[in-house]
Amino acid sequence: MNEENKAEKKKSLSPAMKMLIASLLLVAAALVQHFVFGMVGVVEARQDLIMTDTEVTISYGFDMQASFYSPGARHFFFSARDGMQNMSSTGELRWQEAYDMVQPLMIGRGDKVAVGEPGGRSIYVFNAAGLLYTADLPHPVLYFTVNPTGFLSTILQTDSGYMIKVFNPSNPNDPDYGYRAVINDANIFPFSVDVSDCGTFVAKAFWDVNTLMFSRLTFGFFRGVDSRGMHDGFFASNSFPDEFIYRIRFTSGGRKLLVLSDQQIIGFTVEDGSREKAWSIPLYNRPELFTIGENHFAFVTGDPFLNEPNAKNPGVLHIYDFNGRPTGTYNLGRRATHLHMGFNAILVGTGRTFYAINTNGTRKWTYSAIHDVQDMIFLDNTDTVLLAGGARATVMRRLR
Repeated sequence: MNEENKAEKKKSLSPAMKMLIASLLLVAAALVQHFVFGMVGVVEARQDLIMTDTEVTISYGFDMQASFYSPGARHFFFSARDGMQNMSSTGELRWQEAYDMVQPLMIGRGDKVAVGEPGGRSIYVFNAAGLLYTADLPHPVLYFTVNPTGFLSTILQTDSGYMIKVFNPSNPNDPDYGYRAVINDANIFPFSVDVSDCGTFVAKAFWDVNTLMFSRLTFGFFRGVDSRGMHDGFFASNSFPDEFIYRIRFTSGGRKLLVLSDQQIIGFTVEDGSREKAWSIPLYNRPELFTIGENHFAFVTGDPFLNEPNAKNPGVLHIYDFNGRPTGTYNLGRRATHLHMGFNAILVGTGRTFYAINTNGTRKWTYSAIHDVQDMIFLDNTDTVLLAGGARATVMRRLR
C-alpha cells in the first residue's frame, strides 16, 4: 500500500512496544464502535415527564449481550448472542435471523445494521426487510462499520499486519466489486475507515510510528474505474503530528467527512480527486461521548486537558451542524453515560436520568428511571422511546 509506506529509514520498535500499540488498537477500536469514552453517572431525583408503559416488552438473559438500534421508522433491531430480531414499535415480530456469537456488536446507520464480534470471520448486514448479505472475512476482524447504503468497511488482523476490506452490497463477496488494501508495515496501525454513501470515496485513518508518532488520514476512490490508475485509488492525505484520530465518518450524501481526534473535530469537503479542510473545532476537554445524526453532531465534555486554560466544565452537551457551526449547548451538571441522536434531537443520559434536547439546546423533557438503565433510544418520534435494562426492554410513550 504505497501511501502507507515511506522511503525514509524506519524507527525500530521493541516487541514490548509493538504489543502495547496492538493492545491500544484493540481498545480504541472497541471504544470507537460504541462511541463511548468514559461512563460515570449519578441518579437525579427530579422527574418532570410522565411516560406510559405500552406493554410492549422484550425479555432476555443478563448474559445475552443484548443491544438495540432504531432507524426511526416504527421498527427496531434487537441483537443478541443467538441472533437478530426485527420488531415493530407495537410489539410484532417482523422477522428473525439466527447466528451464534459470544460478544455480538451491532453497528447501525440509516436503515442498515451490521453485526459481528471481535476476532470473528463473518459479519451479517441487515436492512429493514431482513438479511442483506453475509460478509466472509479472510482474517479476524478488529473493527467494522456500515454506511446507510450497505457498504461494510472492515479492518482485519493478518499474520504480517493489517488488511482494510470493504464490501459492496451489490455483490459483496466478489473481490472485483469491493475494495482491499494491505498494510505490511508493522509500524502502521489503521484505526478507522469509512465509505461515502454514494460508494465513490474511501477514507482511512492510521497511526504511524515509523519516525515520529502521528496520525494520517488518507482519501481514495472506491472503484478502480475512478482511480485513473492511482494505486489503491489514493488521491490525498493529511498528517496530524502528536494527535490521535478516534473516528472518521462521511455524512449523508457523501461529500463531507467528519474527523474526531483527541484535539479537534474537523470537517472535510470531498470532491472528485480533491479534499479541502472546511472547518475545525478545537477541543479543550476529552470528548466523553460523541454521536452523529442526520444534520448535526454532538458531544459531551469530559475531563479537561492538563494545563488547558480554555477547558469547560465536564458534563456540557455541545451541538453543531455539519458546517461546523454551534447550534446549542446544554449543561447536564454531571457526567454523561448515554448519548443518542434521532429526529433532529439528542437523547442524553446521566445514570438513570435522561434528557431529550433539541438541536438548539432547549430541553424537551426529562425522565428519571426507577431501575438501572442499559440504554435508551428514540423509536417512532422523540416522544416514543425504548428503555433497555439488564434483562428487559420496554417501549414507552410520553403522556401529554
